[in-house]
Amino acid sequence: MTNNVNIKLSSKDKIKGLKLPNNISKELAYLCGVLIGDGSLYIRKKKYDYIIKCVGNPKNEKEYYHRIIAPYFKKVFGLLPAIKLHDSNTTFGFTIHSKSLLKYFEKIGFSIGKKDENLDIPHSIKENKNLLIPFIRGLFDTDGCICFKKKYKLKPYYPVISVSSQSKKLIKEVSKILKELGFKIVETYDYKVKDKRNEKGFTIINRIELNGKDNLRKWMSTINFYSPKHLEKIKIWEENSGERI
Repeated sequence: MTNNVNIKLSSKDKIKGLKLPNNISKELAYLCGVLIGDGSLYIRKKKYDYIIKCVGNPKNEKEYYHRIIAPYFKKVFGLLPAIKLHDSNTTFGFTIHSKSLLKYFEKIGFSIGKKDENLDIPHSIKENKNLLIPFIRGLFDTDGCICFKKKYKLKPYYPVISVSSQSKKLIKEVSKILKELGFKIVETYDYKVKDKRNEKGFTIINRIELNGKDNLRKWMSTINFYSPKHLEKIKIWEENSGERI
């Protein structure tokens, strides 16, 4: 539950049809996971521009943004975001300019500004166990990965579900939840990854992995993926291996 009495909608927001729900639904919890993964919330102070941006890979995530994320935003906020190419056509998603919506996410528990080591699960999600699974699904649909390794065989057969972040706090929180759900987790913290964009030449990353078929079966029955690119990988693996999840 969040109190929106002090968040006033602008005339532009009203024209757009924006609404700010008092109750945090499972759909909203999912969108929170999506925004932690693919999103950024920030303010351009010189222009007093309040921005909610969420973008993915135009090569394999267009269907996901059109079929899943945009309809969820419409259902939760009454607003259908314009899904299109961004950043010189290198990303695909949406940008919403709205002070009231930004303040709403801040009230839920989002940090506004650059993602860093302080990134964590919004407090309104942590307070309700029923919201944790859809949140994790949204996080892994956007920032997570499913792959199949060869290991000692000729064909990829060994499933690995993973997610990485610069925020140790976020990864520790997610790991704790998954362990409580009965998953077997491999955790790696504070390892360096080469990064030319960083003046130090590297970025510190934290990572969790869920390895093996048992983890994958449990994942699909307990959490599941909505991302078409993740589901397609599993479908191809099933067809090639004869396995069924």
